[in-house]
Amino acid sequence: MFGTPVAFLLFPFVMMLLLADAEMDLIVAQFVVMFVGISMIGTSHGFIAEDRATMNLRFMGMAGVKPYQYLISTCAALLFISLIALILFGLIGQHWGASFMSFLLISILGAFCSMLFGITLSLSKLGPFTPLFGMLLGIGPMFSEANEVLSNIFHFTYTQQVSNILRGEEGLTVSLTEPLQIILINMAVILFAFVFMNVTNGLDGERIAKKAST
Repeated sequence: MFGTPVAFLLFPFVMMLLLADAEMDLIVAQFVVMFVGISMIGTSHGFIAEDRATMNLRFMGMAGVKPYQYLISTCAALLFISLIALILFGLIGQHWGASFMSFLLISILGAFCSMLFGITLSLSKLGPFTPLFGMLLGIGPMFSEANEVLSNIFHFTYTQQVSNILRGEEGLTVSLTEPLQIILINMAVILFAFVFMNVTNGLDGERIAKKAST
């Protein structure tokens, strides 16, 4: 479950050791976007898949655990993991002071969006396709740089905004207002989808428990 996040962290670290003259901020930015898109969605999916496989999700639903309680507890664990990784990313990318704080802000918000998206997808009927969505969001911003159509499509995704800020020519000195707005809108849409889905269905097994008690 944690192999991919560790791999994305090790690659830029090895490059830092081997390539003394490399622009580490740009290299790190590329891996951060993949970490945010691929790793955090994939890790969220792994948490849900494990809970499904061990029947924990159904037991929690039957025990009356609310979807928002499950979301908070799962996101707390994932945030701890991502925060440690992103701090290390920032240090490898040689971000200091205000640049480091901006780096953490934009990347942790992106990671949080991925957690919400991964959990929401994994709890829905689209669960098996969750890793595919992670790949699209993690790699898409790189391809959008060479294709105007893709650029227009991905412009409204949170991973593209993370990429724009971290890899832009002005770097982290550019205004974060528009990227933050797009990221927060993404987050609001995902939260709405999570609430709508779970108001309808609840956690896995909650409906079964209600039917069994009537």
